[in-house]
Parts: sequence; C-alpha cells; structure tokens
Amino acid sequence: MHGSVWVASYVMLSLSVVVLSIAVVALLRQLGVLHARLAPMGTHFAGEGPDLDSHAPAVGLAYDRAVLTVLAFTSPTCTVCRELRPSLDALRRQYRELQVHLVDLEPATQPVFDAFLVRSTPYIVTVDRAGIVRGRGVANTLEQVEELVRESKLTA
Repeated sequence: MHGSVWVASYVMLSLSVVVLSIAVVALLRQLGVLHARLAPMGTHFAGEGPDLDSHAPAVGLAYDRAVLTVLAFTSPTCTVCRELRPSLDALRRQYRELQVHLVDLEPATQPVFDAFLVRSTPYIVTVDRAGIVRGRGVANTLEQVEELVRESKLTA
C-alpha cells in the first residue's frame, strides 16, 4: 500500500508538469500574437535625423506644395522597407494634403541621407509647408507612420 501511494503521487506530479508545460507554451504563443497585434505605436527616435523645429535641408524638394511632406528613407536591402512601401503608397492616395517622397538608398541619394542625418532605414521625416521639420523617427509599420503624421500635424 505504501509503495502505491508513491507511484500515484509521481504519476499525478508528472501529469501536472505536462499540463503546466502545455499551458506555458500556449501562453507564450498568445504573447507572441499579442505583441504582433500591439506593435509599438509611434516612431522611435534613434538619436539621428534633423532637429525638430529646424529648417529642413534644401535638397531640391518643394515643401510648400502640401500641408505636410513625408520623406521616407528606405533601402533596397531592407525587408521592413519592402513591406512598408505599399503602405506608403496607400498613405499617398489616402491623404491628399500629404506629399510623400520615397528616398531609396543608392549612390545618387546618399547626399540626401547625409543632409537629413539619416543612418538607418526605414526612417521617416515630416516637414511642414514652411520647410520646418515637424517629426522624425524610425517607423516599421503604417500605424507608426500615421501616428508620426498626426503628431506632426498637431505641431504644424
């Protein structure tokens, strides 16, 4: 009798460990899904780019053609940039008051990257009609770009 109690307790303990392991795996999976759905809103400033409220560099762009000019600095080798590009095209079509410029990293556009002090992609800079920088930061999703545009409109 004494031995059967020990065997039963070990079986119960083993079953408990299996059930708890399954629960932990299921919770970790849900955490990943939650993280994907609640991606960080807003852009993250990486310590680069032009100063806010400063004049945007003169790089041959006419900032006065729209309420806000969105400069999206991308790279052909950047996976996130490739995924973000259709969203930026949709942003251009959705908001008539925006002027969206894609600046792909290549030898001819390197001076533009340098003028705006951009070192990573995808990087977004917003400039108002007067040529003043209103927002900047790394944005990996359309939601982050739209949040930057909203914040920039409030300060413009």
